[in-house]
Amino acid sequence: MIRHICGKPLTIFGQFVVGLLFVLMPSACLAGTVLTVNQINIERFPEISIYLTIADEQGTPLKGLNASHFMAQEDGSIMRVDGVFPLEKGEEPLSVVLAIDRSGSMRGEPIRDALEAAKDFIREMRGIDRVGVVTFDDHVTVFSRLAADKGPLLKDIEKIKVGKDTALNDAVMKALQLLSPFTGRRAVVVLTDGKENRSKATREGTIQEAVRIGVPVISVGLGKEVDASALEAVAEGSGGRVFFAQASSELSNLYQAIARQLINQYRVSLQSRKSLDNGWHRLRVTVKTAKGKAEVERVYLATLKPVIGTGALEAYRKKTDRQYLMAIVLCSLAMALVAAIIVIAVVRAKIARRTRRSE
Repeated sequence: MIRHICGKPLTIFGQFVVGLLFVLMPSACLAGTVLTVNQINIERFPEISIYLTIADEQGTPLKGLNASHFMAQEDGSIMRVDGVFPLEKGEEPLSVVLAIDRSGSMRGEPIRDALEAAKDFIREMRGIDRVGVVTFDDHVTVFSRLAADKGPLLKDIEKIKVGKDTALNDAVMKALQLLSPFTGRRAVVVLTDGKENRSKATREGTIQEAVRIGVPVISVGLGKEVDASALEAVAEGSGGRVFFAQASSELSNLYQAIARQLINQYRVSLQSRKSLDNGWHRLRVTVKTAKGKAEVERVYLATLKPVIGTGALEAYRKKTDRQYLMAIVLCSLAMALVAAIIVIAVVRAKIARRTRRSE
């Protein structure tokens, strides 16, 4: 039973709610350990490669983990963990697109701090890693396509100027398009200080596209005017994480922490007992570290077809949403029944005491 989250005690009802959230969320924090399943790769099926970000509550990557720290289940059955590979010093490049809000509200210090944070992120990248940049106001501009040579980008990024509105969904969609030709580790890091108000793309369509090509979206919300629920939905739905900064001066440290987490990912190799049945299967990954234990669930589609139909994804989501809703309703009814029984018992006890006194 889950009794603490991020070091804080939970009530019995809170424990029940957190249990449900593990089914719905791609990342979790338990007792000081933050685990995020960023990507699932089945190109070598029945071998399944899972890319994980593991950090403490302050965002510092946890290093030195091996197979003994991990456990995995597939549709409830234990999976064999064939290997755990720290990727910090490996040969797997990381491909990242930074999507930077340059709407009118970013004028002045916010845009200056945002660009400095972007440069700090780029400086954290290794020589083999590729970085691209898109900017957005009411339109999306590909400022720089992905490249391992980051020198020109560091020089040119200061040329970004503020504009008008906020086409957030279109910016994420463009970043995903830039990443789609690449394989291996990929991510979008999107920064915004406002709400979506100009895109042709929908939030749901953006999430489906991110899942379809297997790219996590890391959302960064700046200030008090952001649509927190929208940023959380895109991040959690795609296998990323969401971060919030109250002031733009916090962005550099935040971007450096995000960069380090991405660089210090783990690739965990698992053996599936399933077949390529074109069906959805649920993976549960558990990690135990010196900081504590955390576990997360994600789903994957057992097919090697190059394109996963978003219709199939939506059908699965609707099916599971109905199942979870039914589970919540049944649990709520059960809790209400227990409460009613307790109330009736208390009332009867009081009546019995009064009867005995009158006698």
